[in-house]
Amino acid sequence: MSLPFLKVINVFLLIAVTACLIHAVAGKPNPRDSSVVEEQSLGPIHNEELDAKLKIEATTTPEPKIPGRVSCDFEEANEDAVCQEHCLPKGYTYGICVSHTCSCI
Repeated sequence: MSLPFLKVINVFLLIAVTACLIHAVAGKPNPRDSSVVEEQSLGPIHNEELDAKLKIEATTTPEPKIPGRVSCDFEEANEDAVCQEHCLPKGYTYGICVSHTCSCI
């Protein structure tokens, strides 16, 4: 083997080792904070004024009603006795509750 070939291999190995060292040092994650933190449980926040105001608004705000519609208890489509009693005398097969309103089918 010739001398210039050995120099080229040495330079290549030196560059490779340097690149690996730089990657190893730069790629390390930052150290984590391993200190213990005491957890504090927070209870529910009670604001009497807000609670009273919400109760007043709930009692004074009437639900918008559509004439001829009967309200019921379910949000999802569900057969309801109130809707059955409303729809069957009108000649429908059955009544379902959808979005808190009876629908006759």
